[in-house]
Amino acid sequence: MKPFFQKPRFDLASPSFWATLLGLFLLGVGLSAWFEVTLIVMGALCLAIGILIWQEIPAGIVLGLIFFGLLAASHALKLAFDFRWQSLGYSFGFGSIAFSCWHGFRARREFLNSGQFMTPYDAMNAATNFDQSADDEESDSPMISLVLLQRQPKYIESMILVKHVESAWGGDYSSDDENTGDGFVVGDNPIFMIKTGLGMFVLHNHPATYWTDVDEVVESIAELRLRKAVEDHQAWLSVDFLSSSDAELNIQEAYSMITKLILELADEDTLAIFRPESMDINVWSDEMAARLSEPGAYEQIAELDNAPVVRVSADDPAMQLAVATAKERWPEFLEAFRNRVSNEGFAIKAKITVDDSTEFIWIDVIGMEPNFIHGTLANDPVDLGDLRLGSRVEVPLDDLCDWCYFVDEEPVGLFTLEAIKRSNGKPVSDET
Repeated sequence: MKPFFQKPRFDLASPSFWATLLGLFLLGVGLSAWFEVTLIVMGALCLAIGILIWQEIPAGIVLGLIFFGLLAASHALKLAFDFRWQSLGYSFGFGSIAFSCWHGFRARREFLNSGQFMTPYDAMNAATNFDQSADDEESDSPMISLVLLQRQPKYIESMILVKHVESAWGGDYSSDDENTGDGFVVGDNPIFMIKTGLGMFVLHNHPATYWTDVDEVVESIAELRLRKAVEDHQAWLSVDFLSSSDAELNIQEAYSMITKLILELADEDTLAIFRPESMDINVWSDEMAARLSEPGAYEQIAELDNAPVVRVSADDPAMQLAVATAKERWPEFLEAFRNRVSNEGFAIKAKITVDDSTEFIWIDVIGMEPNFIHGTLANDPVDLGDLRLGSRVEVPLDDLCDWCYFVDEEPVGLFTLEAIKRSNGKPVSDET
């Protein structure tokens, strides 16, 4: 609600004043003289209408239009049977108040439809109807939005969101007065509205999966790291651009503001990021966060920060031949490693199992024994317990399935790469 002592817009001050004055008069007469219940009820109703109109609340404006319109009509009807100047005065007075309510209601509606600044109350009405209006009306405008898939719901309330917004964008968003500060934040879970100089943004924060058919979405994803992120998410939040304050929409600036707020809201429970406009999706990572801070990075969300992890049948002939070739030519890698200038550029792919999860993952080699290879994980695992990118591991030579080093910046090895390409990344029951 707007500050109470701030004058209402749309010429609503006059009907608010007369409704309030009439309400106080009827209450005074009803309570002091005859204790007339009818006068008390009508006085209370007029007073409530006057307060609601002063606050620019649509329901109060419509109620005032109906109430005073009916009073004007009833006195006009009396004139048809018994002309009296008193009835004419009442009809004209109540009709004027009803007309002022109608005029104010239309002016307010035209103001909102023009895309100009909204009050917090208007913003909440827009937030309530945002999803349905988007479904009901076809639009050529792009869906300017970024979505974070979360492991669990994020706790947000308006004052917490104000701090996030001020940290991401700067400025003062703590007031609900549109005439002060740089904007305002209004709402409650799961929808908040944010007014800025650029326009209106809406924040969604829902304790549910982003897709209703999430199982089908998971099955369509070949890259296992992303597949697991989508499968594990139990909540989502998004920042959407709702309307522009200017005639021409600046998409680049809108995405820049969305990205800054998304980076502020992301936390340890963030699993993936999704851009509805382009249908790009990717696993959330420190590398992704760093890239998003660059101008125009929203257009490269799908760019991978890690080597893709896909499933290939253990019975695939091409894969079996590739692994056999890597083991047969292993002495080449040993010779190159012994003659190395540094450890950089020497990696092997091997099987690692933690609990019931097995992955074939690249390892940067730092040392070797006759039957064991020592190194650090070169990629983030999909699901290998506490192991992460850079974790120290030791693997038996028997679990080797591929290797790679560089000669004059050209790779030697990578025998399984062609087999993975041939599989087209189709999900299967066994992993290799």
